[in-house]
Amino acid sequence: MATPATDIDFYAESTIADPVSAYAAMLALGPVVWLEKNGLYAICGHNAVVQVLRDHQRFISGKGVSVNDNINQLLIGSTLNSDPPQHDVTRKITFEPLSSKKVVLVRERIEKESKYIVDKMLSQPEFDAAAELAPYLPLTIVRDLVGLGDYGKDNMLDWGAATFELMGDAKERHDDAINRLKRLREFLEDPATLDNLSPDGWAQRATALGIENGIKPERAAELMRDYIPPSLDTTISAIGYGIKLFAENPEQWNKLRDNRKLMRNAIEEIVRLNTPIRAFTRYVTEDINIAGIDLSANSRVLVVYGAANRDPQRFDKPDTFDIERRVVGHVGFGQGVHACLGMNLARLEMSCLFNELADRVKRFEMVAPAVQAVNSTIHSLASLPVKAVLE
Repeated sequence: MATPATDIDFYAESTIADPVSAYAAMLALGPVVWLEKNGLYAICGHNAVVQVLRDHQRFISGKGVSVNDNINQLLIGSTLNSDPPQHDVTRKITFEPLSSKKVVLVRERIEKESKYIVDKMLSQPEFDAAAELAPYLPLTIVRDLVGLGDYGKDNMLDWGAATFELMGDAKERHDDAINRLKRLREFLEDPATLDNLSPDGWAQRATALGIENGIKPERAAELMRDYIPPSLDTTISAIGYGIKLFAENPEQWNKLRDNRKLMRNAIEEIVRLNTPIRAFTRYVTEDINIAGIDLSANSRVLVVYGAANRDPQRFDKPDTFDIERRVVGHVGFGQGVHACLGMNLARLEMSCLFNELADRVKRFEMVAPAVQAVNSTIHSLASLPVKAVLE
């Protein structure tokens, strides 16, 4: 079968600003398309994406998930950029405090902070849901729980954004992102870093357990990287985009206010439509046919989560926001061995925040157009000015 091709530049600012149109154009061509301007096969159909994500032996992460092999050399070794059995050892260590049983232990604190930030936002005539509301819980809760010390804490968001930039093609933003990633490397390699970790933080725990499991101290320090990119940007993205969806679809907000049992499904629907991580790559280890397209060994493919989540072959009316939709099977949190490390905490933060808002806000009104953030991997909003109409 001849591979359909498109001249869409997946990393152009126009595509970053409007990824949904790109997803639709790619899906109209087929589940696997050739991106001429990026020199990559894009796996975009839902079934094809799931097949790739679940086949970690033929589509590996151990050679990195960036489009740039030079960048991959800086990232290889983290749990995201590794394969079993190494992946399983490190993920077991770093995932433990993020398991569904453990994250509930911080629910009371998240509820308290949710009340605080909602009080603050609703005391204002209008507020920026993307710049003010969305970052608060991740920056307040997660940074303290990870416990990287003052310097690490102050730079987590910056380092995470730089890492995500370099997982795609950051273009003119490349040099700035490289400099920020170098500062992260210096932090991880500095012997003083381990001395400044919070004694009861996740980073300290992961490093200690890594050493106990026979990992060299300098390599064990790398485990704290697992908490930097995934812990903040993706949740901030989903919260901001969720407010936008509810502002544009007030009937869905009314449904949620009337029936909080829909909360879990509403969160999944937000993540499906937003898909915070647009795409990662995988390295192909052997010749394989996906959806009728032959892929060669020792090549790299782009796995487009955002397109898969809007595939009309999988989701009826995929661009419609419906919190009663059966959302099972979306790939907004990934699938397979590399499913999102922080998904349980993200769900809890969103649930607590939206519950607090639903208790008090009748509807959201956008008072200015949303502004898209520019990042080669993360789909997020830079600004979303809204007014909350109260009861």
